[in-house]
Amino acid sequence: VALLTTAPLSHRLAGRMALRMAALRRFCSKPVPLGLESPNSVKASLKQFTETAKGFSFSAYFEEKYFWGKANVGPFFLLLLFTPTIYRSVKDIYWTRQLRKLNTEEIISDRYEWLKLNMIKDEVEAALLEKVPAGGFQPLQLGPSTPP
Repeated sequence: VALLTTAPLSHRLAGRMALRMAALRRFCSKPVPLGLESPNSVKASLKQFTETAKGFSFSAYFEEKYFWGKANVGPFFLLLLFTPTIYRSVKDIYWTRQLRKLNTEEIISDRYEWLKLNMIKDEVEAALLEKVPAGGFQPLQLGPSTPP
């Protein structure tokens, strides 16, 4: 039986750390001298996007030979496929907001109406209490108090 010797623990850790550093270095951007703009910066990518958007021509894109041969048609067909869903979602969002606003307005209107009716009721009660005789009202009795 042959004994397998493994590398010491420190060598294995060093190997892992080297792989980790290589992976980390791969994702880091290259250093750019001061005064020059990084090609991966947000400003540069935004500038590139605006240039491609300005250079876009619908007539050239939808020309048959270019459309089926060279153009990236995936986004176009995805938009075509999802247009009904997008339309319904936007419509639902719009009407939900409008009805929520209307509901709030109705609640506020109902509260004002309730307040107005209660204020009128309070005024009527106050006016009636002013007309009460000093001893109060005598109870109304129908018929004799004792049976005949």
